[in-house]
Amino acid sequence: MGKKKKGGNKNRKREVTVIIGNRRNKKHKSENNNPNPSSNPEASLHNNPNPSSNPEASLHNNPNPSSKLEASLYNNPNLSSNMEASLHNNPIPSSKMEALWHNNPDLTSFYSSLWNSMVPPSMVPPSMEAPFHSPPPPPAAKEPGLDPSQYPRTMPIEMVVSNILKNPPGMGVENALYELRPRVSVQFVEDVLKLSYGAGMDAIKFFCWTGLKLDRKHSPLAFNLLVDLLGKEKLFDAMWDWLKVMKKEGILSMETFSSVFGNYVQAGKVQEAWMTFEVMEQYGFRQDVVTLNCLLSALCRYKQGKAAQEFLDRIKVRITPNADTYALLLEGWEMVGDVSNARITFGEMVSRIGWLPSNTLAYNAFLSTLVNGSQVEEALKFLAAMSNRKCFPDLAFFRKTLQILCQRKNTKDAYGLWELMRQSGIVPDLPTYNTMIGVSCSAMPIQVDFVYRLLDEMTFNGVFPDFKTYNTIFEGLITARKVEAASNIFREMTKNEFCPLYANYVMAIKMYLEADDPEMAVTMWKHMIQKAIFPKSDCAAIFIGWFCDLGRVAEAIKYSTEAITRGVQLPVETMTKLKNALRQAGKQDVYAQLEKKMRTISRQTK
Repeated sequence: MGKKKKGGNKNRKREVTVIIGNRRNKKHKSENNNPNPSSNPEASLHNNPNPSSNPEASLHNNPNPSSKLEASLYNNPNLSSNMEASLHNNPIPSSKMEALWHNNPDLTSFYSSLWNSMVPPSMVPPSMEAPFHSPPPPPAAKEPGLDPSQYPRTMPIEMVVSNILKNPPGMGVENALYELRPRVSVQFVEDVLKLSYGAGMDAIKFFCWTGLKLDRKHSPLAFNLLVDLLGKEKLFDAMWDWLKVMKKEGILSMETFSSVFGNYVQAGKVQEAWMTFEVMEQYGFRQDVVTLNCLLSALCRYKQGKAAQEFLDRIKVRITPNADTYALLLEGWEMVGDVSNARITFGEMVSRIGWLPSNTLAYNAFLSTLVNGSQVEEALKFLAAMSNRKCFPDLAFFRKTLQILCQRKNTKDAYGLWELMRQSGIVPDLPTYNTMIGVSCSAMPIQVDFVYRLLDEMTFNGVFPDFKTYNTIFEGLITARKVEAASNIFREMTKNEFCPLYANYVMAIKMYLEADDPEMAVTMWKHMIQKAIFPKSDCAAIFIGWFCDLGRVAEAIKYSTEAITRGVQLPVETMTKLKNALRQAGKQDVYAQLEKKMRTISRQTK
């Protein structure tokens, strides 16, 4: 059997030789027309000036292939092995690639279909090109690389990719990503998306490209960021496409729909936000009070309080509102300053759910709406009614309201609000204490005893005075001409390593000089220079002018020299006073020296 088989092979080889010989005779006649004749396929591969990288292209370039030649290539073991090796070195044929994708659907098929729908033809993998018999596409022109000046090496790679997505280079996003070769991870994708708001559809290209590089799926946060990014760009069709993908992957959440609601409302598409609420059940979410509050939050956050109230009136026959529902509505009315609707909503809340001590946010919003609407007395009445039912706003309301009353110099209502806060058991913080101290210091007359009581109380509660506390008190005492009290608070604040503001230094020096206490004025001057708070023309004019008026020439010369040396330009009136005082003391030469020195320093500083 073996001999017959061997003989059969010889006969077959003779037939192939005859066929090829006949073909050579035919080809020999057209040598003059063919500049690179080939006696056989192997020689053709070597003699062709533009050889193809594989036998597939060589067969394609032959316009009249012979079936017998194909048979001979099939039966020739050497040529067959060469063909197999060539196919092995080339990309996987499309049939094998399709089988590979079919066996790995979770990682490859989904992103590949999206990727191939977006990338340009030059970026389609070879396995997705035309089959064996189709002509290969011409080679794409090489695009210029990334500009190193725009993407320096010191810039984080996440920021580089984000800049590429927001301002795509001429080579395209895909080519730029291939050139960068970033190390793709779940965290990397999230960080890039956080920086890429404004990238639009290029963010989807990045998302798909990285999806092919990851060894696992994108995180739910990355999907949420992409959906929010598309919504911010008003690409709502693409946004819904990815919502469907998230539904298929089972990673939809309330955060996702909260983003959808907010983007629709921000774009002025309130009806679309309502329709999204209606179709949430198709995406696995019940229409309950949680989803209702999610939509109301988006509406109120973007000052659509009337739309929120209208939707609530339509839906509350099916869904019962809770305390959070009314708190959100009241916050919406606070943002737009609608006092009348706030009253209606508050009354409905009390009638439906009653007085709840835990409903602090609703009380904050309602009372703040009244205060901002210049109805402070009405707010205090409601607050008193709430306190009888053990319902109070939180510290944020008291702090904010005290600041408003302080700006309006409404000390009477500020004291009333302070007492209600103390009765509620709320402990003030440092900003609240500072505000109340400011109210007391701006009162006419200043409430010195109350200020000292606040200082003792805040220390007892573990709240310690700061720079603002002492300067507020010091300024109030100076304004009220409380010389001794101002001196005491100055000693206390310097002991605690705080110093007055420059304006308070100037006011204090003037007050002490007018109160005939020059020693304390000199103390303030020296302390100011010691803390590197150098006096200016206004302070020097007050201080030096006073010594000139009293004829205290030695002090006038000393402090004027000190001021001029530090670059202070004394006013003309002060220089005239100094000149007259020195002339009466017979020290005109000293004045000439001071005047010359001031001119010299003035030229040097210019």
